[in-house]
Amino acid sequence: MLMRRAAMLTGLLSLAAGARSVYAHDFWLVPDAFQVTAGGSVRVRGQTGTHFPESESAVPVDRIADARILTAGGEERLTDFTISGKSLVIAHRPIGAGERVIAMSLQVRTQRQSAAGFRRYLTLEGAADVVARYERDGTLPADSVTMHAAKYAKTLVQVGAGGASAFARAAGHALEFMPRENLSALRPGDTAHVRVLFRGKPLAHALVHAGRASTGEGDTPEGDASITGSDDGVVAIPISRPGLWNLRAGFAAPVPGAAREEWEVAWATFVFRIEEIPGRSGKAAATAPAVATSDSAAVARVVAAFHAAIGRADSATALAALAADVSIMESGDIERLSDYRAHHLAADIAFARAVPSSNSPFEVKVAGDAAWVTSTSTTLGSFHGRAVNSTGAELMVLSRDAAGAWRIRAIHWSSHRR
Repeated sequence: MLMRRAAMLTGLLSLAAGARSVYAHDFWLVPDAFQVTAGGSVRVRGQTGTHFPESESAVPVDRIADARILTAGGEERLTDFTISGKSLVIAHRPIGAGERVIAMSLQVRTQRQSAAGFRRYLTLEGAADVVARYERDGTLPADSVTMHAAKYAKTLVQVGAGGASAFARAAGHALEFMPRENLSALRPGDTAHVRVLFRGKPLAHALVHAGRASTGEGDTPEGDASITGSDDGVVAIPISRPGLWNLRAGFAAPVPGAAREEWEVAWATFVFRIEEIPGRSGKAAATAPAVATSDSAAVARVVAAFHAAIGRADSATALAALAADVSIMESGDIERLSDYRAHHLAADIAFARAVPSSNSPFEVKVAGDAAWVTSTSTTLGSFHGRAVNSTGAELMVLSRDAAGAWRIRAIHWSSHRR
């Protein structure tokens, strides 16, 4: 869980009221509950409209192209669909505990547009940046366009207690949000890091609109923040207040191998919930500065920040989490900080970026100024042409320094083939 204050990202945000057109029609997946008991039923509403999360009409069942619920290591098809008022309702009873990714795509709609109509459509739907990108390149079509438009939506639900995390699982959508950390563990004051993929590859400088729904009782919704991502498609979203959050993005590109006038247009959304900081509620939680909820939470944040930094190749942040006298143990060897910086850090970054892993929730123990954190992981993919299918265990020992900050003093990694 990477902790960065919203102030650190001031230069990345544009909070202008015109960031997102009021004409944009989105499709969202909104769970009735983001945590259900083991053996219970997951119920999700498919909403379509212009004001998150209100639905203006129900998406017909025959518009569903694909619907799945993804676990850390598998998936199940979703087949129970009904219409209730203005909502498409999806129900499913998952087996076992753990985090689930619910993913749905709607049928592609093909339409012939004039060049001016194509530009106007992208602009009104909130993708003016896409128009500007292709105009700069001189590749925006000047004649009529055959547009193939599709919508994709994802959300997260926790089933039971514990179990493996699934947030890193890709659904294979043409345009897709991929969280870099477990969003359900974030709190107000944190920063969510999400990578945007287009056709399975990072979308450089992706523009993402992020907003929060009203929680009622006089709470006003967050206006959309328009945030531009990095070269490798990672967008940093400051989490200002608790509640129901929504990310949306759109992108267009010529269809590979087709005629110049054939264009694919993809719209994607991602819905997640941010819980209040324990002990705070209502307006106080919305306006008070974020504080550490406990030593356990502070320890977990340090460990999560280290992992997140490795995942996005931020070596400076990763090294800052380590104490000067850290010991790193793996495969029968012990490395000190200088050895790790000079040798294995780069390899760890390359491996983490190439091979997706899913991690169990942290188990944190604190005893005075010392703490230890254990977790397990599942890694599946390939690295340098070699197939990887393994489970791992991690132990991190931390201590509080003279300034009161937690630092990682020892790491022990082990793994074996599945």
